[in-house]
Amino acid sequence: MQKDVLVIGGGIAGLQAALELAGAGYPVHLITDEANLGGKLVDSSENGSKAACVWGDQVNISALYLGGNLHASSTVLGSLITRAYNNPLVHLYTSSKLVELQGDVGHFQATISDVRADKRTQKLVVGAVILAAGFSMYDVSKKGEYGYGYHKNVVTSLEFEHMLSESRYRSDCIRRPSDGKCAEKIAFIQCVGSRDVVSKGEYCSAICCMFTAKEAILAKEFSPKTDVTVFYLDLRACGKNFDTFLSRAQELGTKYVRTMISEVKEDPVTEKLSINYAAASKPLAEEFDLVVLAAGIRPSTRLKETAGILQLPLNEHGFVQVDPLDPVNTKRPGVFSVGGSQGPLDVPETMALASAAAAATARVLGKSEGRPARKPVAERDVTKEPLRLGVFLCKSGLAAMGADTEAVIQAAKGQGDVVVVECDQAVCQPEAIAKIQNLIATQGLNRIVVAPCVLKHNLTLFQEAAQAAGLNRMLVEMAPVPVKNWENHSEKANSAAIAVTVRAVKDVKNFKPLRWHAEPVVPHALIVGGGVTGMAAALALADRGYSSTIVEKSAELGGYVRNFTGSLETDDLKKTVENLEKQVAKNDKIEVLVNSEVAHFSGRQGHFITLVATGQGQIKTTKNVEHGVVILATGTTTYVPAEYMYGEDQRVITGVEAMYRLVDGRLPAKGEPTYVFVQCVGSRNEEHKYCSRTCCGETVYAAAKIKEQNPDAKVYVLSRDIRTPGYLELKYRDARKAGVVFVHYDETDKPVLVKDKDGNLSMAVNDPQSGLTLNLKPDQVVLAVAQTASKEAEQLANIFKIQVNADGFLSETHSNFGTIAFPGGGIFISGAAHGPKSVVECLTQAKGVAGRAARILAQPALMMGGMVAEVEWEKCAACLTCVRTCPYTIPQITREKKEMGAAYIPPADCRGCGMCASECPNKAIFVHHYQDDEVLSRVETALTEVG
Repeated sequence: MQKDVLVIGGGIAGLQAALELAGAGYPVHLITDEANLGGKLVDSSENGSKAACVWGDQVNISALYLGGNLHASSTVLGSLITRAYNNPLVHLYTSSKLVELQGDVGHFQATISDVRADKRTQKLVVGAVILAAGFSMYDVSKKGEYGYGYHKNVVTSLEFEHMLSESRYRSDCIRRPSDGKCAEKIAFIQCVGSRDVVSKGEYCSAICCMFTAKEAILAKEFSPKTDVTVFYLDLRACGKNFDTFLSRAQELGTKYVRTMISEVKEDPVTEKLSINYAAASKPLAEEFDLVVLAAGIRPSTRLKETAGILQLPLNEHGFVQVDPLDPVNTKRPGVFSVGGSQGPLDVPETMALASAAAAATARVLGKSEGRPARKPVAERDVTKEPLRLGVFLCKSGLAAMGADTEAVIQAAKGQGDVVVVECDQAVCQPEAIAKIQNLIATQGLNRIVVAPCVLKHNLTLFQEAAQAAGLNRMLVEMAPVPVKNWENHSEKANSAAIAVTVRAVKDVKNFKPLRWHAEPVVPHALIVGGGVTGMAAALALADRGYSSTIVEKSAELGGYVRNFTGSLETDDLKKTVENLEKQVAKNDKIEVLVNSEVAHFSGRQGHFITLVATGQGQIKTTKNVEHGVVILATGTTTYVPAEYMYGEDQRVITGVEAMYRLVDGRLPAKGEPTYVFVQCVGSRNEEHKYCSRTCCGETVYAAAKIKEQNPDAKVYVLSRDIRTPGYLELKYRDARKAGVVFVHYDETDKPVLVKDKDGNLSMAVNDPQSGLTLNLKPDQVVLAVAQTASKEAEQLANIFKIQVNADGFLSETHSNFGTIAFPGGGIFISGAAHGPKSVVECLTQAKGVAGRAARILAQPALMMGGMVAEVEWEKCAACLTCVRTCPYTIPQITREKKEMGAAYIPPADCRGCGMCASECPNKAIFVHHYQDDEVLSRVETALTEVG
């Protein structure tokens, strides 16, 4: 069985999958037909932004759309790219394509060639293939009515992205292309090439609404006086934190108008663009200085060719055909597909699929050979050496600040104890990293400074490089580029660049080496929650050879969707759940504890101890479970509405109840019954500000099923927006074709349900587009209610010492990139515990989290220590302040050091938060790397004014 893996595509999906596999010890060969890594989220155009991390003069990472965290996104993607460049198990082949694949899973022979010279070929032998070919953008010039290509002030979203980056760093306003004048009014037109039969893109492109919201926010933050209007059909902000993000755009003054734009006209004299549209039943006309087209997604230009080589069938839209319930699996064993290769997906879905594909690959290849990413080098004892600093300056970072390189070099050379000053185009590139390591050895460097760096995540990269060269990783400091911007080569820019560099030099002089030690790992997982997510995670771990314990609060497995017959994704949902239950029941590596809950939790990553209480009522039995990782898969709770007479009239039911009644035929079926579905009941309001994501899909499914069972039934859906991203848009289309009537209502003018004296129901809804009031006489009212955080979420957060967000869902490291992990290590989140999700998303994420958990369980030991708290026992008064303060209940009082007792903090368990040190009244506790001299030095230098 060959352990190498071929990854086709250098975007976020390919990078994520490659790095996860490399982290698990699998050699990866990553090929991309582009000249650089990063995919569509990287600007590689000639006029790209210099306000970003630049490698050479080609690649620029601009401010990307990544959902909730607008300003951190370029840093995260940049981290993926630099980690890939510097990982010895990731072999990169840029400007390359696959030309042949022979063999079967475990032993494929792949031939790749240079896209610039087909005759230059190379043979690779791999065990599996991951296709992450990304996507291309719709050619908006084909929509001639919008004038792209001949109206100079009509641009695409990606072009506007470049304009924003240039403007933010080189101008005082957003300047339109035709004459460089400030664009005072900007219009965005959504769904250009999406949800459109004519352009052969009937699906929703999934990312456009949030991409536009991001650009609107950037435009308004940069130029608050700029008038921004977004013309849209439905606002599809149906991811975690997405509605909050959308609200931010509206709070800044972005106007959203629901309408369809048919034409953009240009005034030949002023070059202003006029748009006629209808809103609130009135015809309106406006002029704009700039129009931005949200182009839809299309298959990547080389996907058809690559899929043919891989022998993968394509769907009707030209994307790879995958298993709807296991979307990383293709028709060919050993070949997996992720990201834009499958169709339109937002970033969180893409990242989850990448993790799932990496896990699936590891499953079919078996255990890796465990090659160390870097050969260990004996660490040099530098505690008695005189200071010898090496300062490594980054030209890209200096360019982003607008600083003069030579001025900063001379300033760095003038600092005491600095013996080496180097300046490279990008210090994070492998060649520059190798130079640092070489100079550590040849020049005896014992402190390293890298400055200024755009990508804050790169500190870990430089620390690992130093450690590999025999220098303790904690003797490295990195100065990030400040947020504030200055003009090129201005005195302020130079002063700022010098200040951040000098500050880092002063700080690193006080750094001390830290130590780590090995602690054994218990190769067992605890899974809290027995729904589809928990069961899928347990089975995925069992496939990798690891045992687990599922703790389920109810009397049976299955969770929220246990009694659903189907969904928009599959008509066999009930069968899917039943199959999962059967597989779990017969798997001897899975222990199931029903009617159980977590009572107590302690320990550290690799070795936790959890007390589980089992039983109903007052009589319960308890059991201690030792495990190396935790997977929280607690799902959601269905909101119980107080609106629309729910609970007062049996004709008013929830969407969940409607799904159950579809199974047993208890919905009105005879004659011509009238059904009215009301969306967003209990969600997207002040109490629950988020979208519950699955409600629209469930409603479309139920409405279509009703029409299928009784074509004479009258079915109405009253909604603020219908949120069916990706291919779910096709189901929405089919429901409309079947006769389901969809009517929009405004948030401030919700439908009204009343009952007359004879007991008849009537529903009135005002259509904001036409200005008409629709009066309906429903036989059945179905409320699409919110999915809220499980009742146990806050309790579990307290037990496991983690956080919940404002909506009550468990909080992860980053809602787009770190969707399945917590900062503490060893604790993972999966499925709807993270936020409302579809069944397929839950299954996919479960497999991804199992893959990450398996990486921990596969290790015989983990290195613990480093930045942890330590007690100076001779100063300790055993006052218990630290015991009461620690959020992780780690400090303990022991009499080993002195008779009256003193606090002891096990270094393997400490999370390094520093709360005990800050609260100790006797100053008997310190945190390594944050001792008084180190902290005071940083405070002193931080007080130096910058800019």
